[in-house]
Amino acid sequence: MADWIVSVVQSTPPWAVYLIVCGVVFGEAAALLGLVLPGETVLLAGAVAAAIGSTNIAWLIVAASVAAVLGDWTGYLIGRRSGDKITHSRFGGWIGEERWARAETLIRDGGVVAVVGARWIGYVRTVTPFVAGMSHMPTRQYLLANVVGGVVWVVVVCVVGYALGQTLGASLLLYFALGAALVVVAYFGIRRLLRRRTSVDIGSPTE
Repeated sequence: MADWIVSVVQSTPPWAVYLIVCGVVFGEAAALLGLVLPGETVLLAGAVAAAIGSTNIAWLIVAASVAAVLGDWTGYLIGRRSGDKITHSRFGGWIGEERWARAETLIRDGGVVAVVGARWIGYVRTVTPFVAGMSHMPTRQYLLANVVGGVVWVVVVCVVGYALGQTLGASLLLYFALGAALVVVAYFGIRRLLRRRTSVDIGSPTE
C-alpha cells in the first residue's frame, strides 16, 4: 500500500498538489469548508506529498500562505457585509449559536492575539473571520493578525508535515486520507441525527 501511495504521489504533478491544498485552505474560511474538512489535515498531507514527491515545499508554503490570508480576508469581508444574514440562515443554524457566541467572545476579548491564536483551534479558525467582520474589528488590526497568524500557521504545519513525511513516509498520507474520510462521515452523520431529533421534537404533541 505504501509503495502504491508513493507511486501515485510521484506521478501527481506539483500544480495539482498546490491547487488542492490552496483550494481547501482558501475555502476553509471563505466558504466555511473547514467545518467539513479541516484545512490543517490537507496542508499536512500536502507537505508529506512534498517530502516524498516532486512538489516543492518552499513554493507550497508560499502558495498556502497566500491562500490562507486571502481566504480569511474573504471571510472577514463577507462577515462585515452580511454576517447577520449568515448567522440567522439555515446554514448558520447548523453551526450553532454556541459556536458563534464563543468566537465572538474570543474576538471581543482578545483582539489581534485571539485572531492569531484562533488559527490553531479547529472550528474557531473557520468562523473567526466572519465573526471579526460582523464585530467590525478594525481593518488594519485584522489584516495584521490575519497575515501573522496565517503565515505562522502554514509554515509550522508544513515544516512538521514535511519532517514527518521524510521520516515516516507515505503511510502518513493513508492515515490522513482515512482521518479526513472519518471526519466527513461523522460530520454528516451527526448533522443528520440532529435534524431527525429536531423534527421529532417539533412533531411531538405538547401536554
